Amino acid sequence: MGTAIDAAIDTVLAAPGALGDAGRMLRLRVSEEFWDTDPADERAAAEEFEAEREALDGVLSLRWGPPGVLDLTPHLERSAMGLPVWPPLAELSALTTTAHVWSVGECRVATGVGRAAELQPYELVAAVWPDRGEGPPLPRQGGHSSANAASRSRPYSSARVVGFQ
Repeated sequence: MGTAIDAAIDTVLAAPGALGDAGRMLRLRVSEEFWDTDPADERAAAEEFEAEREALDGVLSLRWGPPGVLDLTPHLERSAMGLPVWPPLAELSALTTTAHVWSVGECRVATGVGRAAELQPYELVAAVWPDRGEGPPLPRQGGHSSANAASRSRPYSSARVVGFQ
């Protein structure tokens, strides 16, 4: 699975201009819904998806170094209040409370696993978006800052919020 995921991310990174303002969300794997499922099966699915994310993170870490861990809770709260949220973080925060993030050239790459609501399917996702030094600061990564210093003091962009393609 790691090779296919890595190839999909390489395809997106090969053309940063094609990302547009919002970037892309890659849904790498989606489980079944859990309407009539034994709770033990649901827990097993959660563990399986987390193990797959750890494997993906291992592949990406070999390539780009250790990721930063980004708390997405504030972004979900902003979204719930109807406030603008940087598009990649809006969709990620709807699935999970944390993302693992790498700076790769002119892009950011994040992985996450979660689900939108109870009984909904689990999703293993990777998000890729252009790093234009805008939006919220990202966590430190690999012993150096992964965020543009100017972005730390810049408020959220009030530009149009565009969803993932």
